[in-house]
Amino acid sequence: MPRIEKHELGQLLMLALQDFQRRLDSDLEGCGFPGIRYRHRALFMHLDRYGASRSVDLAEAAGIRPQSMMKIVHELEGLGLICRRADPADSRAKLIEFTTAGQRIIEQLTKSTERVWAQYAGLVGEKELDRLMQSLDTLVTLGRDGDIR
Repeated sequence: MPRIEKHELGQLLMLALQDFQRRLDSDLEGCGFPGIRYRHRALFMHLDRYGASRSVDLAEAAGIRPQSMMKIVHELEGLGLICRRADPADSRAKLIEFTTAGQRIIEQLTKSTERVWAQYAGLVGEKELDRLMQSLDTLVTLGRDGDIR
């Protein structure tokens, strides 16, 4: 196996993410949830964490443009996974929340992620995968709180 160079870090992380997404999408589709893609997870990840939210707040949390988030909202609303309701704090705004079907897909994402974990553990071993997760968590945590130069 060829040596991986330091300058390949970003490329390797992105390729790993791409592989993870492909495996996750495949598992979701096999479980009866076709059409869910990476872009939708920008909403899933933040809406699941914060509960009902305005699309502009979800866009900010995901680091995408509000117009891009609205496109995701419309797609997921069309699939019956989310709905919009009036914001009691601002009658001009709408809050986005999961429908019952949306809650089911969040549960399925957890199960599908566990199956992808098992696939990766089969490739590199459980201990190695645990070490990788700990290292990535450290990078993300310290990178978020740390100094970027």
